[in-house]
Amino acid sequence: MEYGLQSVGPALRIISLIFLLVFAALIIAVAVGLAALPGQIAKRRQHPFSDAVNIAGWLGLPTGIVWVLAMVWAHMSPKPNESSGRATTESTQLAAQVQQLESLVDSLEQTSS
Repeated sequence: MEYGLQSVGPALRIISLIFLLVFAALIIAVAVGLAALPGQIAKRRQHPFSDAVNIAGWLGLPTGIVWVLAMVWAHMSPKPNESSGRATTESTQLAAQVQQLESLVDSLEQTSS
């Protein structure tokens, strides 16, 4: 029994091998891109723990759940302390009061001498 496309057989094997290699390279490229994504996001957002997020992204890709946690961590930024703004204004007010007291002490020293 003879097939009509028998002469095309070796060319089809080469083409299918090329497709398989390209597909494997594409899968590897997507895996590397996904593993590096949390670290890149953290660096772009200037996260204070961007290196740890990057490591968690790479180590978490095989497990899945750690990679998801790394993505969440990359998007979280530490909240500024709400009292820090108040503390800054309080320290400014205290500095002004200290300055007033120093000038008052200086004037009292000058009048007493």
